[in-house]
Amino acid sequence: MRKIIIGDVHGCFRELILLIEKAEIRWDRDMVIQLGDLIDRGPDPYAVFEFFRSKKEEMKDRCVLVRGNHEQILLEAVKDRELMSIWPPNGGEATVRSFRQGGLSLKDAARWIEENTVLYFQDREIRCAHGGMEDKDPAAVDPEVLLWDRDSLLGGSYCGPLTIVGHTPLSDPVYASGSGKRASVLRDGQRYRLPSTGMICLDTGCVFSGRLTALVLEDGTFSLCSVAKINK
Repeated sequence: MRKIIIGDVHGCFRELILLIEKAEIRWDRDMVIQLGDLIDRGPDPYAVFEFFRSKKEEMKDRCVLVRGNHEQILLEAVKDRELMSIWPPNGGEATVRSFRQGGLSLKDAARWIEENTVLYFQDREIRCAHGGMEDKDPAAVDPEVLLWDRDSLLGGSYCGPLTIVGHTPLSDPVYASGSGKRASVLRDGQRYRLPSTGMICLDTGCVFSGRLTALVLEDGTFSLCSVAKINK
């Protein structure tokens, strides 16, 4: 079974659809893992949310939605009036507006996110988290690390089982081996052997006029594909 892992979408629905077409996802047999931050900042968070909500209900365990820090902020904001006033100026305004236009209350969205997203994914080949990881059982890693950490990637300190993350916007997807060497840029269309350790980051800053990137994993090898931000 192929695994298609998609980086931070941030409401960029048109780019998401183009990326899905480019990756040639087979919805009836592939596994799709999204690394979090579906919402906030971009033009259509509601459409992105509804798309993945539909796919999760259709695909069940073959659709894994990793919770991002922006989903976590929504969960906390609906319970905290002060945070709700702070969230919109810090990326949430697009989500509040888009969900209102779509007719979905933030409380209902939060309830679904709470029940259908995970802080990490792990199987025999890979781990996935939104932010960072530590070299121990992911169940024992502080949720703040899984949601918010960038040091394990940028500091090149992580050398545990291969983990794929988003959260840290870069100009290109990279592989950091954890050996202290500079991270290696991963190029679209090339096929790579899947490493057993280190960290791959797929956040290529689509919402910041970068790209939306996916990793396609099959038979111990992987390739990447991406689409550029549509500035129209």
